[in-house]
Amino acid sequence: MSEIIHSRRDFLKSSLVFGAGTLVAGPLAKLGPSMRMLTRMRFGLVTYLWGQDWDLPTVIANCERTGVLGVELRTQHAHGVESNLNADQRREVKKRFDDSPVTLLGPGTNYAFHHADPVKLRQDIDGAKDYVKLSHDCGGSGVKVKPNDLPKNVPQEKTIEQIGKSLNELGRFGADYGQQIRLEVHGTCSPLPIIKKIMDVADHPNVGVCWNSNGQDLEGEGLEYNFNLVKDRFGDTVHVRELNIGDYPYQELMNLFVAMDYKGWILLEARAKPGDRVAALAEQREVFEKMVAKANASKGLRSKGGVKIDDVDKKLRVVVNGKLFTEYNYQDVPRPFFYPVVGPTGAPMTRNWPMKDINPDEAKDHVHHKSLWFTHGEINGVDFWGEGANSGKVVHDKFIKVSSGTEVGEIVSTDKYVAKDGTVVCTDTRTHTFYNTADGRIMDFEITIHASNGKVTMGDTKEGSMAIRLTPTMRLKGKVGQGHIVNSEGQTDGTTWGKRAAWCDYYGPVEGQTVGVAIFDHPSNPRHPTWWHVRDYGLFAANPFGQHDFERKSKGIGDLVIPAGESVTFKYRFYFHKGDEKEGKVAEQYRQYAATK
Repeated sequence: MSEIIHSRRDFLKSSLVFGAGTLVAGPLAKLGPSMRMLTRMRFGLVTYLWGQDWDLPTVIANCERTGVLGVELRTQHAHGVESNLNADQRREVKKRFDDSPVTLLGPGTNYAFHHADPVKLRQDIDGAKDYVKLSHDCGGSGVKVKPNDLPKNVPQEKTIEQIGKSLNELGRFGADYGQQIRLEVHGTCSPLPIIKKIMDVADHPNVGVCWNSNGQDLEGEGLEYNFNLVKDRFGDTVHVRELNIGDYPYQELMNLFVAMDYKGWILLEARAKPGDRVAALAEQREVFEKMVAKANASKGLRSKGGVKIDDVDKKLRVVVNGKLFTEYNYQDVPRPFFYPVVGPTGAPMTRNWPMKDINPDEAKDHVHHKSLWFTHGEINGVDFWGEGANSGKVVHDKFIKVSSGTEVGEIVSTDKYVAKDGTVVCTDTRTHTFYNTADGRIMDFEITIHASNGKVTMGDTKEGSMAIRLTPTMRLKGKVGQGHIVNSEGQTDGTTWGKRAAWCDYYGPVEGQTVGVAIFDHPSNPRHPTWWHVRDYGLFAANPFGQHDFERKSKGIGDLVIPAGESVTFKYRFYFHKGDEKEGKVAEQYRQYAATK
């Protein structure tokens, strides 16, 4: 694949000079007021063809003006975000997006893997890897590639296997950089039965399908049948053409995406040539919103109360659609924690002890393992994990925000880490977000640790950090334990302890039904993918600070230092689901989470 070569001077010039169409600040039209409650799908832009001649500042400005807040940058276009950018240029691209409300989804490349010539095949695989690195450096979340053909002189199954294996290689490579590989449904491989065969080979969870709204989608048994062939493998991006032009059944497509609660980006890859592309882009966003609203009306919005958070008995109670999810215990405790935590079947998934002594099958060990919590065992030498005579306490300070909503509820609070002698070692800000979802229960836990009272060292110990203690039947061992563990690397049960992985899932029977909880480590976290302090007796924790214990290296190698006045942020998602990791579609859920900022 050929590349347009830009000099550093050319890149900086295009980055600093705004086109004439970008001088008006602010969006042309705000997002519809109910959109965030209606769906977590978002509308974005592929820069082919409407943005092909816009430099990068113009792309960002026009997206911001129109409320189209996600963009896939097609390669070989005027914005010049190509794999030949040096480190400074990549940092500048990232900063431009970080300083704007627009999300860089990543590059859209033309690399393909059908080539009968092994040299050409290797060139395209290696070229795609270069763009994986570029996307990572620029703050994107994935790279779009193509299948792309079925050469007539090669058996079809051989080409399909070759494409699938190439995608697996890229999927493994991309996972190391937190980048999804997005296979655009394109070329002579466009019929969905062929794409399904490719994805049956390309079974790496980091490879997803980018639906492309082709005429072939309607062939055979029709749109819904073809959609269902690959919907379990959808990635974070979908391509559509103008939603109100032509005879493609876009309303039916939106109905299908809303019905499956798709959480990715619907990206406009326009073909028409309007006189005012910015106005036309804003119009397409409005058409999208109306289609989604109509799709939700036909589906029937979940209207049983949404997410409601109330102050009850000195705790914050979180109720989703009229059913208890959890309670935030923050007063007169060694550290704030969530208890109970009720799973998608209505049964509690965390142990009761030491909060309540009501289950004889529960081990009376580790009094500090209180349901679901965050802390660490060595912060400036103070143990905030245990509850010994010399341990410190995490003391709730104040709530910044407590809000309920149809789709989302939120608790934002601050805490102080107080040593035994009363010294405040550091502080934190926590954001807990609860979602009204159809498929399981989801809580996001974001924590920013502030070195507000001098330098902070998060010490190198396995005793931490983002943790949950599960009910006895989910354990691997013990007289009632029937659980299992699996991580994103395919490691299982006892072999998962101390290993690094993007996610880890712990599942087992609870009251006669198999349920699981996955913890997702966000790609933006320091030291991603994290290590897992996950035990066969039901302790399940992500710990980015215990390297010497996990890897049997010298003490202190895992220390993380936060200079005075600075801070560090970690983001995690708890996904409580039915079934094992496959039935719960944990890998798919992780891909959607990893695409978020």
